[in-house]
Amino acid sequence: MMKTQRNRVLAAAIAGVLAVAGAVGATGIGASVAAPVAVSAGDPPDQLVFKDGRVIKGRVLEETETQVRFLVIVAGIEGEQTYNKADLLAIDRGPEDSGTKAATVNADNGDDADRPEPAVDASAPAVYVVNIEGYFGRDITPTAVRQIAKDIVKHRPQYVILAIDNAWGTLGGQEFGDDVNQFDQLWLTEDIEPILTKELPETLGYKPQYVAWVKNAMGGAAFLPLNFKTIYFSSEGRIGGIGRLEEIFGSTGDERVREKQFSLRLGHARGMALNGGYDARIIEAMARTEYVLSYRIDNGKPVLIEGEPNPDLNEVILTDDGQGENEDTIQERARGQGNDNLTITADIAKTIGISKGTVDDLDSLLFELEIDRNYRLIDAREERIREQWTRSVENAERQLRDLRQEFDEIQVAGERRERQAARSRQIATLRKMISILERYKEVIGVRMFRMPPQGMWDIPTMETIIEQITQEQMKDRP
Repeated sequence: MMKTQRNRVLAAAIAGVLAVAGAVGATGIGASVAAPVAVSAGDPPDQLVFKDGRVIKGRVLEETETQVRFLVIVAGIEGEQTYNKADLLAIDRGPEDSGTKAATVNADNGDDADRPEPAVDASAPAVYVVNIEGYFGRDITPTAVRQIAKDIVKHRPQYVILAIDNAWGTLGGQEFGDDVNQFDQLWLTEDIEPILTKELPETLGYKPQYVAWVKNAMGGAAFLPLNFKTIYFSSEGRIGGIGRLEEIFGSTGDERVREKQFSLRLGHARGMALNGGYDARIIEAMARTEYVLSYRIDNGKPVLIEGEPNPDLNEVILTDDGQGENEDTIQERARGQGNDNLTITADIAKTIGISKGTVDDLDSLLFELEIDRNYRLIDAREERIREQWTRSVENAERQLRDLRQEFDEIQVAGERRERQAARSRQIATLRKMISILERYKEVIGVRMFRMPPQGMWDIPTMETIIEQITQEQMKDRP
């Protein structure tokens, strides 16, 4: 009698576990919940680890790419159920005791597939990959990065990998050469860097290990990896696109004022390199045409030398002064083979101690980080976040174009009431345009926002126009 009552209690417990676990029922790969049956207490259990922290013990019966059929075991009483893998963090399999193992089923035809991949260890270090793709200043902005940071906080990873592969060219798709200067995108990186290095660790309560993986870091993106101590390159990776700084302000005006502006910008950029533990002279070589930088290898370590190389010491030039016969030809610039300004390739980065290695896929990178055998790759939302941000920019461009067209078509004419209404529409339209410009100023500030074809006023000008219309409105009274 007592044994029967105990089994009823345990059966009720099983039912409760199944209900709380969020099983998918009979519509999945398995059958509906089976009647509780007593099993040997010595059977080694598997475990399902859910994303919300719950753990259910039992045995994996069947597994596909999307679902798991599982025998839940509570104190020797079992019940069968099916779960969606999307709800699981890990499937921990116990030791096999009778020569049987959980089969992986081909979701398409039901045939037995190869042995399943090893279960993910719930305690393994979590890896969050942030793909820095698209146009720097348009698709990659402080707002987008801050939204991605919020998603990182939700997952609390131990590793944050920044895979940098920004588009290098015009919005129309024309690719830039290595010698094109986008140094002033530095200010964007100055806004993005503290989100990752200060705000994110403060929110997490710890600092994740950052890894910059450089595929294409050109223009403002060139400064980003230099903030981190661990940098890897892809075979075709490069950092550059910030050269010819001396041409930003032309050759007119006070030379001392120009030099002050150069020093201001270089000072900010040097600070980023120093944060990452790199020689700040690399920034000079990348930015200023007249700067000459060489290197040699002493006891297996690179030593940078300011000035021409000494052949007797096996020194090698990185950048010359770009003067006279040293000036790069158009062909050299187009092919990225010039040396008036330094473009850091994978080979150069490894030679002068910036890169820790060259890898062309994520598995190889994780191997270099020595976590390839035990890690959890987070299913992050960062790609969706970036896409949503880019769509919002595109929508804003369309709205601004339509509003500008609407403003141009408003005619202040007719009776006084009609004139008053027309002016009110003008003011409302201008205020909507101001709102868009304010919301997307980080994109507009680096000229990555497509303005209406007839042009666009800046915010102060539109505020002046609103004031003028308001005065006309006041005068147009009986």
